[in-house]
Amino acid sequence: MTYGYVLRDARLTDLAATAALHVQELPVGLFPRLGRRFVARWHRAFVQSPHAVAFVAVGPDPRGCDRVVGFLMGATDRRAFRRDVLSEHGWALFGYGVVTLALRPLTLVQFLRTRLGPYLQQLWPSSAAARRTDGGARSTTVGDLVGELTAVAVAPSIRRDGAGRTLVEEFLDRCAAAGTPAVELVTATSSAAAVAFYVNTGWTRLGSCATRDGVPVQRFGRRLDVTEGA
Repeated sequence: MTYGYVLRDARLTDLAATAALHVQELPVGLFPRLGRRFVARWHRAFVQSPHAVAFVAVGPDPRGCDRVVGFLMGATDRRAFRRDVLSEHGWALFGYGVVTLALRPLTLVQFLRTRLGPYLQQLWPSSAAARRTDGGARSTTVGDLVGELTAVAVAPSIRRDGAGRTLVEEFLDRCAAAGTPAVELVTATSSAAAVAFYVNTGWTRLGSCATRDGVPVQRFGRRLDVTEGA
């Protein structure tokens, strides 16, 4: 046990809690705006894919049960995981998204303007070219196996206890054990604390860009010694 919490693999029963934490602590992007049910359905893909990892930091609540106080979702093989999402979860996510967008007209307008075309290209079976892409990501390690740290968040109550660092280190260990030589992530440049965290923990800046919503983001990468993790 570390600082009153322990790490374990996420379970389907944890996803309501991880989704709530995601929406609260990571509000940037379309998925959080689609609400907790959509995010929980998206997190399910990480739990069920052989090319992804999902784990949580849990501590006891007043009733003695596990309480999720942090989580991390990531892929040990970014391209393979995105194929899994499209083939196993794509239409379910699309259905959840359609229902949610119908109740959020402003978000619907933004979705139609910025994302509908690319999403349909990826979901439509005849779009072979789209299925061969990795969703627009550009890596400095093209041709290599690349992992992706997709989302990490901790509750404010344990933010000073090193939980974020522990979650990230566990993810890197699992990527190394899977033989993944490089990992990348994207974080909003408006979060100075997040940018400083990755700079101070050995990540390399790979460049900056903007999301489809125009939010400035910073890309980071990390090379792994797979011989140590294997």
